[in-house]
Formats: sequence, C-alpha cells, structure tokens
Amino acid sequence: MTKPHLFMLTPYLPYPPISGGRMRTYNLLKQLQPDYDITLVCFGRPEEMAFDITPLGEFCEYHVVERPPSPSTIKAALMSLSSPRAITMRLYGTPEMRRKCASILAQKPADMIHVESFYMLQNLPQDISTPIFLSEPAIEYRAWGKHAQVAKWYTRPGVAIEALKMRIVEPRIWASADAVGAMSDIDKGLIQKASPKAKVYLAPNGVDTDFFTPNPQVAKIPNTAIYMGDYKYFPNADAVMYFANDILPLIQKQIPDFKLILLGKDPTPDMLALQSDAVQIMGLVDDTRPYLQSSAVFVCPLRSGSGTRFKLLEALACGCPVVSTTIGAEGLGAVDGVNMVLRDTAQSFADGVIHLLKNPELAQNMGLEGREWAVAQHGWGKSAQILREAYSDIMNKK
Repeated sequence: MTKPHLFMLTPYLPYPPISGGRMRTYNLLKQLQPDYDITLVCFGRPEEMAFDITPLGEFCEYHVVERPPSPSTIKAALMSLSSPRAITMRLYGTPEMRRKCASILAQKPADMIHVESFYMLQNLPQDISTPIFLSEPAIEYRAWGKHAQVAKWYTRPGVAIEALKMRIVEPRIWASADAVGAMSDIDKGLIQKASPKAKVYLAPNGVDTDFFTPNPQVAKIPNTAIYMGDYKYFPNADAVMYFANDILPLIQKQIPDFKLILLGKDPTPDMLALQSDAVQIMGLVDDTRPYLQSSAVFVCPLRSGSGTRFKLLEALACGCPVVSTTIGAEGLGAVDGVNMVLRDTAQSFADGVIHLLKNPELAQNMGLEGREWAVAQHGWGKSAQILREAYSDIMNKK
C-alpha cells in the first residue's frame, strides 16, 4: 500500500537536533516516517550545512535552501522601522524558497502539507489545493510583547512595534490555513480568540524518553544548577542575565560555592562576561545528557517567550528536578511541588533552588516523579499520534 505523501516545510534544518524547533521537527520526522512518504524542505544557514546531515535521509527526502545569517541588532531595528511587514516575514519569505516549494509540489503532489511557523506559509504556491496544517511552536506576537516588558529600555520600542505587526499578521495567516496546531491548551485558546475562523488542534511538543534517561552511575554534583538554550532567542539570553543579576546573589548568600552551568549556542557578550567560578559557560556540547544527569537542579528563569520548552522535559526525563517560572513551564500542565517547583519572583526562585540543594533526598524524589510524569504525558509517540489523527481528520474533510 502506497503511503500518503507528506510535504513538510520548516524554517530551520532539523539536523543535528540541537535546539527546540530542530528537536521538534527531527522527532516528528522520526515518528511519522513509518506512516508517510515525507519530503522535507527547509532553510539552512551555511554553518548548519557544514554538519553531516545525511542521517536525515533515513526519515525523509530533504531539500535545503540557504538563508543568510540573521541581521545584527542595529540592522534589525532599521528593518523594523523601514517596513510595515514583520521582520520574520521578510527574512523567511524568499524567491528561492518559493521556487523550490513550487517545483517539488509540481513534480510530486502532496496529500498533506505541514508547515512549521506562520511566516513560512508565504512560501507555498497561492493556488494550492492540498490541505495545510500550520503548526505554531510559539505565539510570536505574545512572545515579543512579553519581551518588550523586560528588554533593555532602548530596544523596547522596536520590540513592541514588531509585536504589534505580528499581532496583525499572525491571525490572518492562521485563518488562511486548513488547520492550526497549538502546543498547549493555553496557546489554543489564544489562537481561537485572535482568529475565530481558525480550526485549531493540539500538536504538543514531546521528549524522547528512551534517549533522555537517568543514569544511576552518574553522581549528582552538589550545589550545581544548569540552564540551556539557543541564546540568539532573546528570552533565553534575558533569562540568564535575570538569573545572574537578581537570583544568583540571593543563592550565594546561603550557598557560597553554588555554580551555574550554561549550555547552548551563541552566548551573548553580556553572558560571556559572566564567566567566573560561579558561572561556567560550556557553549554547544555534543550531548547534554551527562550534564542533566549530574546537575543537582535545572533552572528555567524565563520572563518572556511562548510555547512549551523542550529543555524542561529533557531535564525531567533525565531525573533532574526543575525550578521554573510559571511562564517557563507554561502549557506543560505541571503541578508546583509535584512535577517541578514554580516560582515567579527573584527571592522565591532563589528559595526554591536553595531548598532543593539543601535537601538532596527531596530533590531526587522530585526528579524521579518528574521522570514518570514526562514519560506518561509527554513522550513523542503520544505527540505524533495526536498529529496523525489531526492529519486524518483534515484530509477527510478537504
């Protein structure tokens, strides 16, 4: 029996799976491949294309369109002021990508089209009749709006302007798709409120609980915490600086030898300046599991952003207890004090970290409880099955 042809369009190269969006696409490809003949078209930066990406061929036929580096802060500000279009719409809509999508779909018509992020939809042919599932990893206007509240004062107007532009364009694009996938019930409600005509399904993130596991042979390092992210994404960089400036001194008053370990690509100059005995910047590592398994606690001091965070699920799957802000854990359905510790002020966040560090048995139990919860509620198999059911429903109605 011939498998349905799934055409997937993403703004990033999903291999190696080293950040949230890439992990999502990679794991969906892996899970959906047995049931679909998948063609992936994506953007790739030169530094990303330097990796050996041939393992992607195990799951799909792939085509990569080169995209220039992201603009500097100053250039981005000028782009924002010089056009009514959102920056993401300008960066991710290119003639090359439009030609590539049109050519492939003409040669090999799809039964289903899956698009990651609203700003990628503009690259599809306008007269296409194939059903389109638009997956939204985050509600961008909300993420930018929240960041405008905590960004440096001189960048706030530009961030707020971009949030307003996206507040206008996102709902219009949601309404144009046959269906929209939301990461959580919170995001689903926001999409339905902003775009009542949109048909919204849940399409949650997950975690590979066979890959991310506790390792009893790896000892916990006392008084250590870990955070990780792609620091080009402004909420991650802001979270680190907030922790360093407002939370870290409070922890050090009671635990002088406390150490924060930072993993992830593209640390900012402000972050690099934090390097010290108390803050260790490791950058991008080949495997995050040894760090998650050995750290006493995972911290997620996010103050802005949207969607759900892979990093929390990966930490929990490795048995590492989590202290997070409410927005950091948004959409996961975590219960404070059971699955993780949720705190929203600098003092209460510091107190939560200190309490776990001073009570390692409690921390261990919370890590094990978090692992069981992640397996039961957030495995990729469950997420992919929800997506299969949505595809089937959409194709039957088209």
